[in-house]
Amino acid sequence: MKRNLFLMALLALMLTGCNGLSKMKSNAHKVRYQANPNPVETMDDKVVVKFTGQIPEKYFKKNCAVFVQPVFTWEGGNIPLEPITLKGEQVAGDGTVIDYAKGGRFTYSDMFDFKPGMETGRVVLNPVGYKAKNTNEDARFADDVKRDNKGVEFGPVLIADGVNNTSSWVDIKGNISISPINYNKSQGIVETADIYFLNGTSDLDWNFQMNQKFDAQGSLQHLKRVMLEQGLPKQISITGWASPEGEETNNVGVSKNRADVATAQLNKILDEVLDVMARRAKVKPQDVAYYKYQQLKKLIITTRASGEDWVHFVVMVEASEIQDKHAIINIVETQQNLVKREQMIRNMAEVYTELKDDIFPNLRRAQIALYYSEARKTDAELAKQASLNPAKLTFDELMYAAYINYNYDTKLKYYKWATENHPQEWAAWNNAGAIAFYLEDYDEAERYLNVARDLNPHNPDILNNTGLLCLAQKDYALAKYYFEEAKRQGSNDADANIPILNLKRGNYEEAQKAMKGNPCTYNLAFAQLMNDQAGTAIRTLDCCLDQNADVNYLRAVCYARQGDKTNCLKNLKASIDDNYEYKKKAAVDTEFKEYWDDEEFKLIIKLW
Repeated sequence: MKRNLFLMALLALMLTGCNGLSKMKSNAHKVRYQANPNPVETMDDKVVVKFTGQIPEKYFKKNCAVFVQPVFTWEGGNIPLEPITLKGEQVAGDGTVIDYAKGGRFTYSDMFDFKPGMETGRVVLNPVGYKAKNTNEDARFADDVKRDNKGVEFGPVLIADGVNNTSSWVDIKGNISISPINYNKSQGIVETADIYFLNGTSDLDWNFQMNQKFDAQGSLQHLKRVMLEQGLPKQISITGWASPEGEETNNVGVSKNRADVATAQLNKILDEVLDVMARRAKVKPQDVAYYKYQQLKKLIITTRASGEDWVHFVVMVEASEIQDKHAIINIVETQQNLVKREQMIRNMAEVYTELKDDIFPNLRRAQIALYYSEARKTDAELAKQASLNPAKLTFDELMYAAYINYNYDTKLKYYKWATENHPQEWAAWNNAGAIAFYLEDYDEAERYLNVARDLNPHNPDILNNTGLLCLAQKDYALAKYYFEEAKRQGSNDADANIPILNLKRGNYEEAQKAMKGNPCTYNLAFAQLMNDQAGTAIRTLDCCLDQNADVNYLRAVCYARQGDKTNCLKNLKASIDDNYEYKKKAAVDTEFKEYWDDEEFKLIIKLW
């Protein structure tokens, strides 16, 4: 009889346990899960999964435990995340206790490396409940609990749908530091004289403001006095330039006409000088013409129409006090299309007004230069020699050839030649490292910059570039050290790069405050967007000098967050027109999730 009572009690206990677990499974839908945010987001190239679970009262049985393991699944596979265990009040061992009477709340957080293609992935889980006196602390996966504890699956739960990777769009290129170029183009030139012209014309007007300001007529008379004192030079070069405005073909013609005007003025001066020289040499009147002919035969006169003077434009902007001069120079160096280049510079009205008033008038000119020793090579000659046989150039010539070349791959080739032929020159190693970094060849950048630091360990340019490299390599502590040391050594570039560290770390408010002195920049707009200031970010992007694919794409995201479909799709199309790769990006970008089924959106991102 006692045996029968014991068996009945044991059976009742087992049924109670099973019924409790079964009841938890049947009521599993009452447990509320909330991902924050949803879709989940990346931070520093890692997917961050955060969610909370709200368990209702009288749900969680006192003698039960639940194994909770989120799984991230996408087309490339699945990643089981770190599991947690919830347990009833009577269960011993590790785990979060959930009160039966009151219910409870739990939080979850984990992260893993982001890979391209994960944008459309999902975070799911399938809780496994089991009856236990102790939690299964050795379990790493749900199958362990199902096998060892006869666990029961409660059913799949979708926690989050998609991955927002906007945090990765920080521009980490920052301000690279190019070491100063010591090439002196004017070596061998005794004197120069410049004649200035009104915009778009080649009419000679000695009363023109610029000619009055620089005493153009007086400069020409000075050339005459120099030749009367020292004789004819070995070479005279005449160069015509135009400011970088309007159509390039027109500017080439204008610069040629300006060079012709300067040639006519030179011919008058030479005629007067040779008359005086003939009298000094007591040449008979009937022989003066032949004497002049013989003297001119010895003189080399070159005339060039150089078109738009972008080289001197960069030099003058770099030496100016214009607030956004680094952004202007970056446009010149990176945008090969001259029409787009000029339009980008025009987009910022305030800056363009300064250029129009203070820079452009100095570029609309023709120059006469007298050489009494061997003249330096022209920019075109340097570029040709650097491409054919850079070993024949001096170190300074090679560095200058790299500086004036607007193609970054070619720049790197020239700087590399400089390191190979002049290995003790730290500037060559630094500049090669800076350009390699800009081209995202971080292994090469590290190799060049390591040598540069060995040669000149405290140079601010090298320290700043090394900081940028550490930033790209995600060694933020070391990047901070190098930036701060470079700043202490006087680097303005490093001071501008420090806020990028905060952007990568997600300290958007601090980064935004630090960038107030650099308005109209992509990274400032990015910080504003991440601080939920989409409208402010749009205004910042609107005044960016370089209206490129990145700027248009970020602006499309801003409008998407504001629910402005028209402007969102308009900017998205502009971005894709500039960079075809953005079609693929937009197609899986959760920022545009609301428009994924929209016919106009699908037409824009259609992959042909």
